[in-house]
Amino acid sequence: MLFREDSVARAQHQAVRENAGWYRWTHDLVEVKGKDALAFLDRLFVNNIAKADVGRTKYTTMLNEDGKIIDDTIVMHMGENLYWVSTLYAPQMVSWMDAHKSDSDVDYRDMTGEMDMYAIQGPNSPAVMNALLSVPVNNLKRFQVADNKIGDIPVIIHRSGFTGENGFEVYCNMADTAAVKAAICSACDAHNAPEVTTLEVYVRSLPTEKGFALRQDMYLLTPYECGLDWSVDLNKDFIGRDALVKAKEEGPQKLLVGLEYLAESYEDIAQMEIVYYKGVPCGRVKTAIYGYTVDKNIGYAVIDARKAIEGNHVTVGCNDSPAIIVKKGWI
Repeated sequence: MLFREDSVARAQHQAVRENAGWYRWTHDLVEVKGKDALAFLDRLFVNNIAKADVGRTKYTTMLNEDGKIIDDTIVMHMGENLYWVSTLYAPQMVSWMDAHKSDSDVDYRDMTGEMDMYAIQGPNSPAVMNALLSVPVNNLKRFQVADNKIGDIPVIIHRSGFTGENGFEVYCNMADTAAVKAAICSACDAHNAPEVTTLEVYVRSLPTEKGFALRQDMYLLTPYECGLDWSVDLNKDFIGRDALVKAKEEGPQKLLVGLEYLAESYEDIAQMEIVYYKGVPCGRVKTAIYGYTVDKNIGYAVIDARKAIEGNHVTVGCNDSPAIIVKKGWI
């Protein structure tokens, strides 16, 4: 949990918002390849993976048969019949693939231990990257992936990130990670871009201010209940589609909403605290964090859809901490 008075976290947060910062955060990676790789992935995910040409990536959720989210991922089209799936839960992803492979001509494996990943994020991250890489990133578009080099070391650059700022991810072979890290440190130092060492800054405070959510925030909700309807393509088949269509027709039962805590301190607020509307339980907190850009205690809760109205005042936890329901995303 982050607090207003945490000067280290505040400085690292502000560096990413105002300049740039870097951190090592290797997502799990599952490689998927074979003649049926595209059809296989299109069946697993709600977004249209076929629309991602080679060198492009897609954000998407993965549903169970009940139309509820069990993971959210980035699918990266790395080459002909070759994809990487970026997830935080590779073992579960592989097990799900095992259960739904059927007779598909496809191979997949957890390749997490083979690759390392560094993120360089912030409005000045392109300048850092251009100083770091052999080929400038000026023409690399958001959600595009390309080969590059740091000196003689081959790397893969993905223009993406989870901070709400311009940013990049640098993938390298695990054997090269020490040299890549040293080069990133040097380039970032030259641009006054610090290492972000506080996990909750790059996992929570930066993304929450932007309205980004983790899997744990949306787990077992439908995409419509957490504002991800834009990522659903009902013009194709996928696991959970029929249940999702029914859920869409019936309307959401609950919603993932933003919470703004009105108290100066939220030291007693934690994940899964009960939320009350007029004294009656109506949901639970999913995230509570301090947003250093907006200088507010903010977070997410899953609320009964009938009570999830922007502007409604609620209380949280046994201490009745006051909060207000707001739209997700503060900047």
